[in-house]
Amino acid sequence: MLIIVFGAASLIAVLAGCWAASNAGVPVATWARMIAAWVIGLGMAISLARLPRLGDRRAFAFAAGVTVLLLLSFADAGLAGVHRWVVIGPVRLNVAALVLPIAIVVMAGRSWAAWAGLAIMLLLAAQPDASQATSFAMAAVVLTGACARNGFAGAALAAIILLGALSWLRPDPLASVAEVEGIVGLAWHQHPALAILAVTALALATITPVVVGYAGQLDPAARAFTVYMIITAALPIIGAFPVPLNGMSMSPVIGFWLGIGMLVVQRRQAR
Repeated sequence: MLIIVFGAASLIAVLAGCWAASNAGVPVATWARMIAAWVIGLGMAISLARLPRLGDRRAFAFAAGVTVLLLLSFADAGLAGVHRWVVIGPVRLNVAALVLPIAIVVMAGRSWAAWAGLAIMLLLAAQPDASQATSFAMAAVVLTGACARNGFAGAALAAIILLGALSWLRPDPLASVAEVEGIVGLAWHQHPALAILAVTALALATITPVVVGYAGQLDPAARAFTVYMIITAALPIIGAFPVPLNGMSMSPVIGFWLGIGMLVVQRRQAR
């Protein structure tokens, strides 16, 4: 059910963004990739959902893999001193948007979550990426806040929050792109109803984990993942950040789907 509900809301959000981009003259190849990303993400989520139970070691391996992928973004030349992407042929993928959702879900309930989160946050602050750093920091608060009474976990969490705040002080020289960061405004100028549809579908997609099959206090992964999605969706209001699902950026589409797929696995384990 989680995959179905998220799939419906996210598809409407993606298609609304593609419609706005198409009407604005954005090349077909650009917005068609968004639809392809949604289909690929759906397939990956279904595959993930079939995984067997994740033990602590396998969950740690996932988190370690995320850290390695974030490190790979520094191997790329980057843009104007900003390192957020890996390039695969003609496609440039935002690594953090792609892998943080799955990291957040697998870290839930793990004793090492605060330290893994700190390693990830150091890389996000170095990229720099204020949007992803802030979203991840808030998700980490949800994941590790209950363990903050432990001195080591509390220190790691404090460092994560500090790094999230410091990420806003790093210069970001990249110019805003209308069909990525400004897609909602683009849709609004075409027709307010299109913008309202896009934003409503995006909002529904971000809250799906805590609306469908939510187990309350027993489901910290859903709460943390939802916090991450909501903040990444809201931050474009105050800064030039990509609008997930609506904007022409493939990485958040696939990343959200990966988080959904892993959340299905986590919930199946809890039964």
